[in-house]
Amino acid sequence: MESICVLSFLGINSYLDIRKGQISLCLAAIYAALGILYIILYGQQQLILLVGAVPGLLLLPVAKFSGGALGMGDGLVVLISGLYMGIWRTLEFVTLALLLAAVWAGFLMIFKKKDRKASFPFIPFLLAAYALPWMIRAAEGWRG
Repeated sequence: MESICVLSFLGINSYLDIRKGQISLCLAAIYAALGILYIILYGQQQLILLVGAVPGLLLLPVAKFSGGALGMGDGLVVLISGLYMGIWRTLEFVTLALLLAAVWAGFLMIFKKKDRKASFPFIPFLLAAYALPWMIRAAEGWRG
């Protein structure tokens, strides 16, 4: 259930981030409620998943004071995704997304002659960071 919720949430918001530069607050509220319900249904040992929201909570003030370098929607998406994944997977996921975004920014600066102030949507990198480990495991399974 977790992977379906996170993939669909990130997929829809990636599309919205690319097309409109924003996320759906209604969708965010629905997925947040589902995440909390997920925690409640899977018992007290899953309450630790609430801690997974901490990286997103920390990104919200960064977004507020970064002058638009990171959007509030990015922090909110990390917060909600963290409800499903727990703290360690959320930290890994955000770190990989930042690495992927840095590689893309380097590509843009080198080959497309963009300056370091150029902006691009971040949520697609969150989607890629979430999906990449699944794709690698699937590829390893196919090789035997």
